[in-house]
Amino acid sequence: MHKAPGPIAVLFLLIMSCMVCWGQDAGRWSLKPYAGLALYQFIGDEADGCRMRPGVVAGVEARYRINDFMSVSGGVEYVPRGSNLRNRDGYVRQDHICMPVLVHFHPFGPHIDLTLGAAPSFALHSVMRAGGQLLKSDDLLYRSDVLVPLGVSYCFTNGLSIGGRLTAGRKTMVRRDAFYKGEHYNLRGAKVNNNEVSVIIGYQFKL
Repeated sequence: MHKAPGPIAVLFLLIMSCMVCWGQDAGRWSLKPYAGLALYQFIGDEADGCRMRPGVVAGVEARYRINDFMSVSGGVEYVPRGSNLRNRDGYVRQDHICMPVLVHFHPFGPHIDLTLGAAPSFALHSVMRAGGQLLKSDDLLYRSDVLVPLGVSYCFTNGLSIGGRLTAGRKTMVRRDAFYKGEHYNLRGAKVNNNEVSVIIGYQFKL
């Protein structure tokens, strides 16, 4: 079992403390489904042969507005992570479910939203294709990660919102020791992280 990452615990403590300080009467609940276009790519010392993979991200978040300056949210989203392999006729696909816990700041008014947080991510399916053959990639790639999303968005008065987000993986995606077809591979020096750039459109409903 993995130890719970520090950023998640810090964010949960922040949310709880804000609820206590401002109380339930100071905020408003809302629900926002969203979808967007994203570019995913593995980067790092061993990712020279990887190039961007386009995909679609979709999810829903529940948000609590603490005051005019700050909101907090939690949600779930589908993220098709991975990368295409340059000159190898292949790709790496790893479909994930993410559970972002975010803090939203509104320093310039209620319409502009600056976001940061942590998003635990768990793989639902992994597959690798190289040289025209499909390979089982579970032994090569970790099935969990903690992503760090940073974003900015604009919400119109009718509830429609549009924004951009940069998300970086917290740890290397490649296992340090891997086994494939009975062979052992020492990958202790390999560093391959997943980065995402996305444009997201959503609609915020007040509850």
